[in-house]
Amino acid sequence: MVTKVASEPRVVLEGFIGSVDGEERAFRTGDLVAADDPAIAKWPQFFGPQVIGSDRPPVEQATAAPGEKRGA
Repeated sequence: MVTKVASEPRVVLEGFIGSVDGEERAFRTGDLVAADDPAIAKWPQFFGPQVIGSDRPPVEQATAAPGEKRGA
């Protein structure tokens, strides 16, 4: 027996508002949308693959951990 695996969700690349099947919907940048959502077929240019990881630097910890000295 072969189980069909659903496609990976898509990420909204640029926020927009549009009507899908008579329903007004808002898509925010970074939102995940199911791969079979009709909005992806209607506006494919606004969706892309989900990317794991980030190019952003890590956030610095604001306070010292127990036993740690900061700014000596």
